[in-house]
Amino acid sequence: MKAITPMHKSLLKTNFKQPKNMERTKLPDDMRTMIEEQALAIFADMSNAGCSLQQTLAAVYLSGMNAAMEASR
Repeated sequence: MKAITPMHKSLLKTNFKQPKNMERTKLPDDMRTMIEEQALAIFADMSNAGCSLQQTLAAVYLSGMNAAMEASR
């Protein structure tokens, strides 16, 4: 089984349709990769624990909120 990995930067240059009411920002590749790795690790852990998609998305969101609060201190 192949592990889920962050998107290669060459794939980011494809046409991307911006979803309505969603924010977007330009990040350096190393920061984008780190964020994707963290989100994917949480996704894998929650999925392997048998959690629902809703619980998994909430865990990713709450982890991001926690990181933002820590960064703002």
